[in-house]
Amino acid sequence: MPIAKLSTRLRRITDDFATAPQLMIADMKAAKEAGFSLILNARPDGEEDEDEQPLSRHLKEAAQAAGLAYAYVPILNGAAFSHNALIAAGEAMADNDGPVLGFCLTGMRSLRLWALASALYGRAEPDQLIAAAAAAGLSLDAFAEHLQRLSRGQAPLYVADDAAMMI
Repeated sequence: MPIAKLSTRLRRITDDFATAPQLMIADMKAAKEAGFSLILNARPDGEEDEDEQPLSRHLKEAAQAAGLAYAYVPILNGAAFSHNALIAAGEAMADNDGPVLGFCLTGMRSLRLWALASALYGRAEPDQLIAAAAAAGLSLDAFAEHLQRLSRGQAPLYVADDAAMMI
């Protein structure tokens, strides 16, 4: 897939992070060519048929063949973001020396995972994370308290938001 086609589907949040809806095997080479070094997959296998959602292991193989690191941190739609998931994402980003491209069905779970892990690992202040998402036309407002708590080393509170997604 050409870089232009991938670039029209992603939202650049910061210089070091972009989010996108479902990536396909052909997108891995384009992601590398676009300057990404890590793919962060927040979408669990099996949410759709394999022609619409390749298995994570196939995406990982394609990412590695393209020279990308790959982290699979599945977050079920409507489920809480576990502390272990935040640690897994945070460690993957800490071990990475370049821009991260996160994805899921729409890009929102990967955005939230990135933001929560970034707050936990002190990569950015909560207000900066919220502002960066807002500048890209996305909202992390429902996560503001969670981001603040994580940045202070406290556990987040897990409650349902208006979209019935657990935070």
